[in-house]
Amino acid sequence: MAERECLNCGETPSSIKQQGIVLCGIVGGYYVLELTEEWPRHRWVDWRDAELARFGVKPEAFDRHRRTRTLTFQWIACADTVRGHVVSDGSDEDREMYGAIAGQCIACRKKDADQEGQVER
Repeated sequence: MAERECLNCGETPSSIKQQGIVLCGIVGGYYVLELTEEWPRHRWVDWRDAELARFGVKPEAFDRHRRTRTLTFQWIACADTVRGHVVSDGSDEDREMYGAIAGQCIACRKKDADQEGQVER
């Protein structure tokens, strides 16, 4: 069986030991590396139902997301979330930031998302 990854930082126990990592976090940057996210401890166990509900996951999708990484929840399928589609109003900001046109979901890019369950912005 494969070694479990931390649901926060993505490291495995052996990679933590090998690299001498002392905290749970994500480092970003190019020329200068900096800590962009930090958690008080590593997360090895699967998410519980209540935690998944706090992330906005629908109950019928809980089993699909037991091992989803913390920062990935913002990108899971719209059908798996209680928020549903986030429909663009066609604003310049939506076009520039998300490449979305009016009626298109800015998260999954589905066209005609305004005909389905959605979140108005």
